[in-house]
Amino acid sequence: MTGVVASFGEVLLRYSPPAPLLLAQARQLEICTGGAEANVAAALARLSHRSRMLTVLPENVLGQRAKADLAAHGVDTSHVLHRQGRMGSYFLDVASGLRTGKVTYDRQHSAFVQSAAVDWPIADWLDGVSHLHLSGITLALSEELADATLALAMAAKAIGATISFDGNFRAALWESSQRDPRVPISRMFAVADIIFANHKDAGLVLSEEFSGEGPARRREAALALLDAFPGIAAIASTARTIEDAATHHISARIDTPQSAEETDTWRIAAIVDRIGTGDAYAAGVLHTWLHDPKDLVSAARNGLGLMALKHASWGDASLASADDLAAVVSGAKDVAR
Repeated sequence: MTGVVASFGEVLLRYSPPAPLLLAQARQLEICTGGAEANVAAALARLSHRSRMLTVLPENVLGQRAKADLAAHGVDTSHVLHRQGRMGSYFLDVASGLRTGKVTYDRQHSAFVQSAAVDWPIADWLDGVSHLHLSGITLALSEELADATLALAMAAKAIGATISFDGNFRAALWESSQRDPRVPISRMFAVADIIFANHKDAGLVLSEEFSGEGPARRREAALALLDAFPGIAAIASTARTIEDAATHHISARIDTPQSAEETDTWRIAAIVDRIGTGDAYAAGVLHTWLHDPKDLVSAARNGLGLMALKHASWGDASLASADDLAAVVSGAKDVAR
């Protein structure tokens, strides 16, 4: 068993109309707690890891609700800070048929965004931590948060913790902050042990065009990143083809400097909720990688398995247990009795 796996980032409340209604039609909204890093923390806790959330929440009922939701997944929330400010949120128009989903952010001036690194008890936050998970979403929010995220990563490295970083490129957030994403993301790639990134991330950071068509092209993009950032031990990625909102085809792979493993393509039908599936993939990969970094086959399969399960549940975070994951990876389809 590994030590504490800490995830750092902004926790959000998600507001969405009952599917298939649009926000423009809705008279009521469903609420759930999410955010990329929080989703990873929740999924890892469900898989029986010692998972801790590092964040700042507002001192109001919405902040308390978000904290309680994370705790209900089994996440350690004892290190969450409460500050003045508002709760970050986003509104989701759910995909349906050939209509794509759409996210509208409402997170400016949130308690997290307004927090300063000087307020963070980094030594306490990292006490007992063996792994730290970060994402590019935090980098996109402000220059101050990008610098502070790097400082937190360096502090974690100093105590011997490993680092995972998900590029999680969100064009709307980077455009809102009017900043170039290449330098902040490159700085995180330079300190990470495992990253979640595909050919598009490689193209963004390296200012070079890569194709994601086929294993050979994906390997080419991965090797370019591994050559540019020699500290990276592994790159995990997925490839997705969309028929419509309810049916996707997905495969997963992990690249190292020496080798690569890619899964078969899974057809995922009757999709309930796509949001958070990439975070589930990250958690599924880490579930294996934290125990055995050399078992790339199991890491890729568990990542894809947890991702597939997340498509079948509503809300941001995966609800699957380790037994659920083992069953789907083994191909079990019948009712467990």
